[in-house]
Amino acid sequence: MRLPLATPTARRALRLALGLALVAVVGAGTVPTPATAAPTTTAPVAHAASAPRPVDQAKPASVGGPATSAKTARVGVNAVGIDLCAQVAYAAGFRNNPLVTAVAVAMAESSCNPSAVGSNGPTAGCPNGSLDRGLWQINNCYHPTVNDTCAYTAQCNANAAYSISSGGSNWQPWSTYNNGAYAGYLSAAQAAVARLGGTGDPPAVTGTILANPSLNIRTGPGTTYGIAGSVGYGATVNISCYTFGEYVSGGYWPSSTWDRITNPATGVTGYVADTWVNTAYDVKTMVGRC
Repeated sequence: MRLPLATPTARRALRLALGLALVAVVGAGTVPTPATAAPTTTAPVAHAASAPRPVDQAKPASVGGPATSAKTARVGVNAVGIDLCAQVAYAAGFRNNPLVTAVAVAMAESSCNPSAVGSNGPTAGCPNGSLDRGLWQINNCYHPTVNDTCAYTAQCNANAAYSISSGGSNWQPWSTYNNGAYAGYLSAAQAAVARLGGTGDPPAVTGTILANPSLNIRTGPGTTYGIAGSVGYGATVNISCYTFGEYVSGGYWPSSTWDRITNPATGVTGYVADTWVNTAYDVKTMVGRC
């Protein structure tokens, strides 16, 4: 069946209705995206990491071996060599046996020359190489907050070393501590500390026995060695050095570290597992390796 033709007025009304419908459809596809979905074109907000940070204790202090050259000195104290190291280390806050260790590490790192510098090739996180600087050879890549002026100034370098080592309780960031080179300077370091006039002279290195009722003193660093004697729980013993031997899983600090001790009550000398000996600091920061 054919419908009757619409009048002109009806046709105009129909076209108007269709036009409005088309605008509505097209407009629906061009509604602006909400602002929250729009990609940002502004600079990223600065993070806390961009602000100056304290010296990072988890990063290496020095990377290479002993320093190989020197820059113009910036020494501000009346001492040279190992006595300089003892003086500025004490002023930085090191005391007692950690003070001796600090001086020994500085001798191994720089021969206690505040202008010493060592050049390193690429390492993890430092693809362009780096420099170890000053008395404690503070690395410029891993510790950029220690600028050159500070690094080559004796006291400022010592202050940075105090921070990095957590006040002398952690020397792992230094390569010459990890490879044992510092131990060869412990006697000279102790003499330098003694020359401070008694202010930093370390007491004898002692420890308290924690094994109950007693602990065997061995002739070597392991339980397969002979028994030289024993020492009772709570006794104070003198510690002369440490070494590595049999791993001991019991005790308070399971490890393979053994202390060479002397029992003052009997005069017996030998080795005991460090896990059974309580000391003020990690024994490896207090005495040299046997």
